Parts: sequence; structure tokens; C-alpha cells
Amino acid sequence: MGYMTGSKYDFLKKQMKGNYRYLFTSVFFILIGSFFSFLGPKLIGVAVDSIIGTDAFDLPVFVVDIINRAGGRDYFLENIWVVIFVFLAIKITEAFCEFMRLGASNYLGENLGYNMRQSIFERLQSATFAYHKGIYTGDIIQRCSTDIDTVRMFVLEMTDIIRVVSKIVIAYWFMTGISLPLALISFTTVPLVSAFSVYFTGKIQKRFLAADEAEGALQSRVQENLSAPRVVRAFGKQKQERDLFEKGNNLFTDMWTNMGNLMAWFWAIGDLLPVLQVILVLSSGTFFAVKGLITPGQIISFMVYNNMLAWPIRSLGRIFGNMAKATVSLGRINEVYNAPQEDYDRGIDMEIKGDIEFKDVSFSFGKQKLFENLSFTVPAGQTVAILGASGSGKSTILALLARFYDVDSGRITIDGVNIKDINLHTLRQNVGIVMQEPFLFGKTIRENISITDRKPDMDRVIESTQIAQVHRSITNFEKGYDTIVGEKGVTLSGGQKQRVAIARTLYSGAKVLCFDDSLSAVDSLTDANIRKELHKRVEGITTIIISQRVNTLMEADKILVLDGGRIVQQGTHSPLAAQEGIYREIVKIQSDIIEQTKQEAQG
Repeated sequence: MGYMTGSKYDFLKKQMKGNYRYLFTSVFFILIGSFFSFLGPKLIGVAVDSIIGTDAFDLPVFVVDIINRAGGRDYFLENIWVVIFVFLAIKITEAFCEFMRLGASNYLGENLGYNMRQSIFERLQSATFAYHKGIYTGDIIQRCSTDIDTVRMFVLEMTDIIRVVSKIVIAYWFMTGISLPLALISFTTVPLVSAFSVYFTGKIQKRFLAADEAEGALQSRVQENLSAPRVVRAFGKQKQERDLFEKGNNLFTDMWTNMGNLMAWFWAIGDLLPVLQVILVLSSGTFFAVKGLITPGQIISFMVYNNMLAWPIRSLGRIFGNMAKATVSLGRINEVYNAPQEDYDRGIDMEIKGDIEFKDVSFSFGKQKLFENLSFTVPAGQTVAILGASGSGKSTILALLARFYDVDSGRITIDGVNIKDINLHTLRQNVGIVMQEPFLFGKTIRENISITDRKPDMDRVIESTQIAQVHRSITNFEKGYDTIVGEKGVTLSGGQKQRVAIARTLYSGAKVLCFDDSLSAVDSLTDANIRKELHKRVEGITTIIISQRVNTLMEADKILVLDGGRIVQQGTHSPLAAQEGIYREIVKIQSDIIEQTKQEAQG
């Protein structure tokens, strides 16, 4: 996809705005909780050596002073419940800190996930038409779900980084207070774990990127197949589609198997290093105890501290691994976030009448030149028809008029104003395009037609469907206008979908109506009735009709014949039908077909 501007972490910083309070709250309780988690082993060691045993209290002077004021060693030996109570208080405080940490982290994670999903969706809504034409829906869905969740989970683990580091620092502070040599021995595995994790992080990043992209490709294959079940079955492509899916599924499985194998080595070695640390400390601690360098209580406290370090040290590997995944996912999300955007805020907000002019317009799709110095006019209130072979650029004219694409050179004006200077929202509100393959949302017919209104005007809905010649069909449905059309209008016939789409465009009140071969799925009589109702009931509207049916075009004020991106003929029906050229050939072919059909019908 390749849309990257600035650091990929800039996106994450923007999404974190307003959420830092949860991060800081979590960090605060991490630090407090980590400190209290190490007081318990200290208390056990002191109890063994100085309450049950007779050694001096190995505590700060002010704490020893408090103990002496309370009655000293004898008091606590007789009232051991006080020691137990203090131990429970420490653990309750630790549990409370963990509760607060998890609560703040939960708010942080969910708010961050919400912000990322919202931001990406909004960016996709205003991404250029060219961007949408070049992406696969399944891959985008994967980036907006799995990848966002990967980043969200890693941000939660950022607090774990602080927790791990704080526990290591506090633990070694307590451990060096017991025995500096033993603490240094314990610390030897930390650099090993860190170096090992950094080494594997690069490998994990590469494999996760390959696995993530394989997942996106597989989702795209499924989404594409589910979007066109009729086409797949109509052409008997089920086996071919199964083979393509199997190929993608094999690649996906192989990528994640490789990823799993790498992670298996990562976790296995990552688990082994803390075990080595325990063995080193246990053997060294035993030696020091035998030599009388540390007391039994101290060795107990030290081993508890050391065991408490095992999980944080092991977590370093997990965090580094997840960081590698999150970096890949963040890069993929950032590509979507940095997609080229349309600017809906700039431009003139004007009342449009519908006087259109293409002046020396040149346009290319990549390296393919489609138009060069194309010029024509459509006076306000008139109907212009466009005819031409597939690939001649008919639909592209409408796409340029609605600024789905911008021209390479030349200009397009409406009412004398360059469309680049007109507010995009205003422009598209007034240039209504009915596509050849209309898209209907999985809502009711009423909601699909009145999609531009939050509060539908039912009279306008009915008027629009009457002009589009679909009102009677709708009222024949059991639920009428409240009929759910299904995903992409699957419950409607092709002709019904086109007519509902026409009604939707009419309802919008656009001043320029564009029909992109959108009457192709209706019969000639319905086609004629729609055009008749448009002429009778919709006054002052500029209309552009793209069609291959001569009967649809013949009443237009002007007919443009396109060939190879150029206008090779223009005029009204009768003069064009009398001239040598493409138009007359098409008229003759269609007349012959009609005549042949009549003869076959007669016998």
C-alpha cells in the first residue's frame, strides 16, 4: 500500500491524547504495588531471624525504634498475630494496587481501541476514490480489527514494561541489602535474556509481517467470494474458487506455522534462562549459608525475591516479542491512516443550476492516456446522452464530474466555476450518479432511498419511486417500504435494484442527474416510462445519460459518440442516424435485432 508520512508512532501519540491519565494512574499503582510486593518476603526473613531467632533486627533505624517501643522481640513472639496482621495488610495493599492498575489499564486499552477504530474509519470515509479502487476490502478489515487489537494489547503491555523494570529494580535493591555478591550472581541472566529477546525480535517482525499479510489476503479472498455468490455459481467457478482459497489457506497456515515454530523456540529458551538463574542463586546461596555469610532468614527472603523475579525476567521476552508484532501492525494501520484524503472543508458553497463544461480535459489512469483535450458542454436543464464502446471513457466522464478523480490538465466547470473550487460536499450533493451496478445497504427500502435524510419525507420517497417506476413493485412486498433488501440488495431483482437506486438519487434533490447505463436491467417499456416521468415531473434538471440503447438516447438534446477517449460524433438522433459513422452502425444493428425478434415472434 505504501502510504507512510512521518513516524508510525505519530499515529499512536494522537490516539493517546486524553488517555495519559489512565496510563499515569496505572504506573503509579504499579510502583506502589511493586514496592509492597517485596515487603512480604522481607517481613518473613525478619520474623525468622529476629523474632523466632535472636539476631538483631535488619531494618531501618526508625522501624527498629517503633518495634522497641511496642515491646521488642518478646512482645511480637508472644503476639505473633500482629506479624500476621501486618503481613495481611501488606498483601491487601498489594491486591488493591493491582486492582487499580488493572482498572486503569482496562480504561486505557478500551479507549485507545475506540479512538483507533474511530480515526481509521473516519480516514477511510474521506480517503480518495483512487485509494479505494486500489485496496482489498478483506485486507482493510484485517488492519482495522486484528492489527488494531494487536497494538491495543501492546499498549497495555507498556505498563507491564514499567512493572517488570520496577520489580527488577526494587528486587535488586532488597537483594543487594541482603548480599551484594549473591545479587550480582542473580543479575547475570538479565543481560542474557535482553540480548536473546532483541535477537529474536527482528526475526519475529519479519515473520509476523508475512503472516499478517497472508491473513489479509485470505480475508480478501473470502470477502470477494461472499460478495459475488451468484457469479461464482453462474460460471461454475466453485472448484476454481476452492482451489484459490486452498492455496491462500496453505500460505496462511505455513506462515503462522513458521511463526509458531519461531515462538516455540523463543518461549522455550526464554523459560530456560530464569531456571538457570534459580539454579545459580540456589547453589551460591547454599554455599554462602554454609560459610556463614548469610543467615537462614536472609536466604529464605533472598530465594523468595529471586523466585519473584523469574516471571518479570521471563516477561521481558514476551514483551519484546509482542513489541515486534505491534510494530508491524502499527505500520500497517499507519498506511491506512495516511491514505490520501479529500478535503471537504475548502471550496465554495454555492447554489448549482447545472450548466456544465469540459474544457480541454486530459486524464490518465496510471500510464494509460484516456482523454486528451476533451471538450463539450451540457447547458443547464438539458439532456445529453453519451454512447461508446466499453473502455471508451463514458463512466470516467461522470467520475471526473463528481471529482472522484481530478483531471491531469484542462478544467471542468459548473455554472462557470471550476469544480476544484466548489466545496466537495456541495458538488456531490448536486451531482447524483446512478451506477450501472448500484449498491444498496442491508436496510429497508425506505432507508435506502432516503439515505441523505435522517428524518425521511415519505411523500418525497413515494414520488421518487413513482418516477423510477418501482412504487408498485414495492407495495406488492409484504412489508412494503419497510422491506429489508439484504446485503447489497440481494432480495431484489437487478431491475428493482436499479430503479430503487434511481429513486434514491431523485430523492437527494441533485441538480445534475447522471445515469451510468443504469437502465440496462429494465425492459424498454419501463425505460421509456422512467424517461417520460423524468421529463414531466422533474423540471430544470441537467441530465447525462450513458446507454447503449438507441431508444434511450434518441430524445436527448445532444448525443455524444465516444471512441478511444475522443468525441467522434455529436448532435441529435436524426442527423446522426443519417451520417456515416458509429452511431448509424449501432442504430442499424439494433433495428435489425428488433426486426429479427419480431419475425421470430410472429412465426
